[in-house]
Amino acid sequence: MAKQFFYLHALTGHAPQLLDVALALTSSVVLENHSLHAAVMIPRDKDPLAAPADSSFLAGLDVVLEIVAPAGVSLRACQRELSPLLSPLLALVDRERSRVACGYHRCFQESGQKPLRYHYLMVRRHDFSQADYLDYYVHSHSRFGVATPLADYYQNYIDAQAGVRLAEALGLKPVIADSISELRFLRLEDYLSSDVIAEIGPAASVDEERFVDRVASQSFTMDVVQDTRAYSL
Repeated sequence: MAKQFFYLHALTGHAPQLLDVALALTSSVVLENHSLHAAVMIPRDKDPLAAPADSSFLAGLDVVLEIVAPAGVSLRACQRELSPLLSPLLALVDRERSRVACGYHRCFQESGQKPLRYHYLMVRRHDFSQADYLDYYVHSHSRFGVATPLADYYQNYIDAQAGVRLAEALGLKPVIADSISELRFLRLEDYLSSDVIAEIGPAASVDEERFVDRVASQSFTMDVVQDTRAYSL
């Protein structure tokens, strides 16, 4: 499924208004007409999974918006209608700090709607080609996500060229990442205290070092404020 990510820094004093506009966008008839769904999140304070926690990316990050198309629907083909829809949102953001990414979403395991989401914006090591990086990420490293208890696991594969085109069209900056790992939780505390996480977490970190530039990557957790998708029970 095609997916767009918007990591938005509000202009000074406009964070509440930015959230309101993002929430209003999710009920647009444009999304309904193209069978798109959207989610709005806000980063958590004192996030134990934020790494690095003091990055310029996270500092002042106010709203994260995702727009997702079902299989067979092109978001690029919808962009002419989506761009005017985004204009009120973009009028409230710091365009030098706000970022956008385009990619493709794959679900590995899912068990319904969750109130928390974790994003890990992953940058590949310079000695890995894009093809080798994705091959290892999809076919080997994914075993750790699938083994993660109390969380749903997704991978998002970044289309860098599409992200640059969209960023230029909207006057934003593109996300610098090769993929976005995504976990969704009911309770972060239960996830962090799991015996399985204590066991597989160190092994997953060691495996990441084989193909991920961890210094250049960014992780953090968000509260979901709105998600328009209908989930199967």
